[in-house]
Amino acid sequence: MNHTAKNLIRVAGVVVGIGAAVWAMRDRLLPSPEVHDEPPPRFREAPSPVPSQAHAEPSSRGAVAVTEIKGIGPVTADKLASAGVTDVAAVATSTTSDLAAAAGVSETVAGRWIAAAKTIS
Repeated sequence: MNHTAKNLIRVAGVVVGIGAAVWAMRDRLLPSPEVHDEPPPRFREAPSPVPSQAHAEPSSRGAVAVTEIKGIGPVTADKLASAGVTDVAAVATSTTSDLAAAAGVSETVAGRWIAAAKTIS
């Protein structure tokens, strides 16, 4: 083996030795982690939504809210309520074109809602 290779192996050995010594003494070389006893910061919470008439329970006895129909959520319920459709019975008696125009959906979707409303009511 030539002289250059021997020197390279010696340098590599020294580097590995220094690395092993640093690894063994890492707890003494690094500062200890800070432990905070404070509670975590409070994040802003979203304001609670104001219940609207559309997705609240209808006031008349036995009436079922339109949100009980699959595919009608609070936003669509608000759109329907502004058109005067506030319960499942009103959906069941509506025409597909009127319901589609009030909710801003296709007549196919409105037809599904009417069929679902007829099974619920």
